[in-house]
Amino acid sequence: MNRFPNAVAKSAFTISEPIVKIRTKTPGNHVILGSENSEGEERNFVYLGKVVENTTGKNYLGSDTWLDLSFPHVIYITGTRGSGKSFDLGVLLEGISGLHSPSPIQHNVTPACSILIDTQSQFWSLAYPPSTNIPEHRKQIAELQRWNIEPNALSNIRLYIPHGAQRITGDEVEFRLRPNQLTLEDWCTLVGQEIYSAQGHILGVTLEHLGDDNFSIQSMLDFINNDNNWPNTPEQSRHSLLYKLDNYRRSGLFGADGLDIDDLLNAGQCNVFMLRDLNNQDKSLVTAIIARQLFLRMGRHNQQRRANAFFGRDENERDYPSRVWLMIDEAHVVAPSNAPSPARGALVEYVKRGRDCGLSLVLATQQPSAVDDQILSQVNLSLSHRLTFGMDIASAQSRIPTKTVNTVKLSGSDVKEFGDVIRLLGPGQAFIGDSHTSRVLLVQIRPRVTSHGGYSPA
Repeated sequence: MNRFPNAVAKSAFTISEPIVKIRTKTPGNHVILGSENSEGEERNFVYLGKVVENTTGKNYLGSDTWLDLSFPHVIYITGTRGSGKSFDLGVLLEGISGLHSPSPIQHNVTPACSILIDTQSQFWSLAYPPSTNIPEHRKQIAELQRWNIEPNALSNIRLYIPHGAQRITGDEVEFRLRPNQLTLEDWCTLVGQEIYSAQGHILGVTLEHLGDDNFSIQSMLDFINNDNNWPNTPEQSRHSLLYKLDNYRRSGLFGADGLDIDDLLNAGQCNVFMLRDLNNQDKSLVTAIIARQLFLRMGRHNQQRRANAFFGRDENERDYPSRVWLMIDEAHVVAPSNAPSPARGALVEYVKRGRDCGLSLVLATQQPSAVDDQILSQVNLSLSHRLTFGMDIASAQSRIPTKTVNTVKLSGSDVKEFGDVIRLLGPGQAFIGDSHTSRVLLVQIRPRVTSHGGYSPA
């Protein structure tokens, strides 16, 4: 494993609680998070950064920090705007993806398939190295030189935009959603109705009639508009529903030739869905369909693969990737805790049953208290950047999968509440909570190797 320069030689943070359980690697000074298994071949380690704390007992200050990708993860990233939250998503994507040139940030990594829900349409820059022509990038390049890391770019990235959305690079792929990919619950959420309401009943009968065919919204409109199909249904309910569905027909978001999840499932391919032009409910809908289709497709594939291996059957199988990562920026937008969301049920099922399918999930948010708790129930790794509001701090802390710290000495002064320490973190600094370690670890996240769509917190 590569040993990076001493980019973190000292720290203002001193933590009194020792680290009594953590996975390390020698020779070198390496900390490995995400697994307690130290046996077997060392593969799929992604470089995160350096420990930036002093502690009693064995001191890990300056240790190189790696994430073990051997097992599926549910990772939760929190932080205020500019603290490094979206930056972390880029760091993870750089680590798990194929790069244009070999990089020490990857140790024996087999590139994974990834899908990013980019709510602000800023991650197109993963396809490009930082440029000296851009002032913010010159700072990033200087940081990379300090860490002895070369600029790089993803080698296999595909950008998706909704039909009619603004193009940035010119090579984006327009996508639509297939109406038959939505459940009755999805449709009811979109039109603002309960399943057992009059409009919910009309939708249920319509979907039952159209069945599994790859139908269009126009097919739904035609069926609902036919008086012969509704002898005992109030006409006003039908008309209200027709207006709502027709708005979606005209939006261009739906089409019978819509997104096929198989197009995304290629080993090493990074798929970025740039959704800035959609409203929050439609962002949630896109997320719901992708998460549900991923779970169903990968679940069936792995079940069939295991059955074939058990019975010794030699059947031709679609060459699906063994690992898939779904990453969601601004998770509070697509899965809010205080409003109806098409994505909520799909993501709950994804996190609770996706491990056996090789599915990982990464959620990033600047409002931890606004994300649905059921989705966070399976978090095994958390990155907590600077937060300011007490409600968000309490929510983020409750989802850290290990012990937090009580007293931290900062520049000679004792800070006795973890929430107060969180408020004092600098850009790019994060407490990483790993379910396999005895307590959180303060880490400086490494600089990005690809162009950053926002600005560098380093």
